[in-house]
Amino acid sequence: MQINTSSLNISSSTNQFDISAADKPKGPPPPPPGSTPPGLEPAVATLSEDEQTQVSDMLSSLTKEQQVELKNALDELKPLTEDLSAKDIGSVFLETLVQISSQSDQQESVGIDTYA
Repeated sequence: MQINTSSLNISSSTNQFDISAADKPKGPPPPPPGSTPPGLEPAVATLSEDEQTQVSDMLSSLTKEQQVELKNALDELKPLTEDLSAKDIGSVFLETLVQISSQSDQQESVGIDTYA
C-alpha cells in the first residue's frame, strides 16, 4: 500500500497542514454569466440568431438559484440527449431555459401588490 504525500505537507515545527491541492475545485471553472454552458455551444449554434440572442439574454439574467435549477435540469436531460441531433438538443435547451426563466417571472408577478 502506498500513501501519496505529494499534496499533504506536514510541518513538524508548527504542526500545520498544507492541503492546497485538495482545496482546488475539480473540473473546469463555471462559464461566465450569459455564456452558453460548456458542451452546448454546437447545439445553441443551430438556433436562429434571434433565439441565440434570447438564450444569451436569459442566461445573463438568471439568478444563482435559477442557474442551479438549469444545471440540475441539464444534468437530468443529458442521458436522454445521446441520440439527439445538435439541432434537437438546442431546441430542448432553449425550451428548458424559457421554462426556468418564465417560472421566475411568474413568481415575481405573484408578489406584486396590484392594489397599492
